[in-house]
Amino acid sequence: MRLALLIFTLMATPALAFDQPPNEPSYEQPSFDRPETPTPPSPPEVSNDGEDPVEPRVVKVVPKPAPVSCPKVKCVTDKDGHRRAMFTADVPAEMYHLGRNFCATAPKNVEVTACCLAKPDHTYQILYNVSVSKKAHYKAKKFCICALGLD
Repeated sequence: MRLALLIFTLMATPALAFDQPPNEPSYEQPSFDRPETPTPPSPPEVSNDGEDPVEPRVVKVVPKPAPVSCPKVKCVTDKDGHRRAMFTADVPAEMYHLGRNFCATAPKNVEVTACCLAKPDHTYQILYNVSVSKKAHYKAKKFCICALGLD
């Protein structure tokens, strides 16, 4: 009996429910004022001479400052096929072995130059004429640090 009463209740519940739809929302349509259209710029006035009123623009060219002398190592291959290291005059003789170590790891088929530029903030920059490997760059760093006296 309980089961029959439960089934009857479940079936009758939707029929007895008063499900009214909610009221529709009300809102006002916003109104916007159109912005004023800007007036077009007036054409440039033509002078009596018939020339354009535009003044010629002066381009100021500032030449790039030439690098100061820098300790430099140059790796060349001589006619016998041996790799040689040549140094500028401002490289101390004690640093020659570091320059030769750089030349041993630099590319063999081209002439390679590494120039060590000292910056004002006690750092340095290495300039190469061709790209070098990480190992050669490491050797050039050692050479530049010692040649510039930054160690």
